[in-house]
Amino acid sequence: MEYQFLYDANDKKNWMCPILQKEPNGDVWEDAHTIQGATGTKSLYRMTDSIFYPQPASHIHFHHKAHEIFFWSMSGFYLYVDGKKTLVDPGCVTLFRPYEPHGFEFFAPTRKISFFHGMDSTWEDVQAGGLLRERRPLARSSPEFPIKGTMLPDFVEIEPPADLEEVPWQSLPNVRSIDTPQYVMDFDGVSMRMIFARWENSGTAEIWGAKMKKGFTMESNLYPLKMEMFYVTEGEVKFKVYDEEFVARKECMVKIPRYAKYTIEALEDSVMYDVGGQTQWFLFFEEYKSYKKFLPEKFSDPEAMAALKAKHSCEVLKIGMK
Repeated sequence: MEYQFLYDANDKKNWMCPILQKEPNGDVWEDAHTIQGATGTKSLYRMTDSIFYPQPASHIHFHHKAHEIFFWSMSGFYLYVDGKKTLVDPGCVTLFRPYEPHGFEFFAPTRKISFFHGMDSTWEDVQAGGLLRERRPLARSSPEFPIKGTMLPDFVEIEPPADLEEVPWQSLPNVRSIDTPQYVMDFDGVSMRMIFARWENSGTAEIWGAKMKKGFTMESNLYPLKMEMFYVTEGEVKFKVYDEEFVARKECMVKIPRYAKYTIEALEDSVMYDVGGQTQWFLFFEEYKSYKKFLPEKFSDPEAMAALKAKHSCEVLKIGMK
């Protein structure tokens, strides 16, 4: 049995289920593929990669269940959300929640690395849809194609917006960047930054970015109890998972299975995101500070700190500069 921990979004061997979205006139407006399918009862860890091409259509839609977290690069674009319009800069991250209408307008090729949870679609549905598009590209426009089915069951289109107020993206709760976080916790060699809070994701996940200095290291517990997923957007980060060593660079995703001890080392100044989002970092950091200030005896007690980490699903054994 072969295991793979490193997924490079730029390496075609990691591309699955290609999708070409076209306008009625045949112009391609999205070239997409799946990198990682969803797992678990909450449909976590799904990752896709898309290139959007210039097109005026806004494709306004919403979802009943899905939460979508998008990392944008290559070019700026117009975002339509909650009755407003904003120009989003490359490097921003966006979040869309159930029943939140949103759409986009692109005027240059724009890349979107996507992470989802709660999407009402199985991995088998994704594979079947990709195969259908490959073998029968016009099937979905055929009158014989069933109206009801599992393909994109949680995608509801609505009419294009009218009379939108244009606002700066910094004023919208849907758009963040590593430099506009909700919360910051600094340690020697790393700045942990909360991009989207757990309460913004229906309690399912929280998204954090780590700005790491060259030489920063982290070591996990011997047998971590949950799967981790990390996404590198800047720099180079060396991982060791079990006995396998590899380097994750820009646009690489690393998936670490439960029970697999791992270490991380920043080979240069780097930015990496926790996109699995299962550690309760915010609550852990708040209690960490409380222990340090009000309960110094517990703060200096390894067993008490280990219990605090376990309480918030923090699998980090130790951190520090090399």
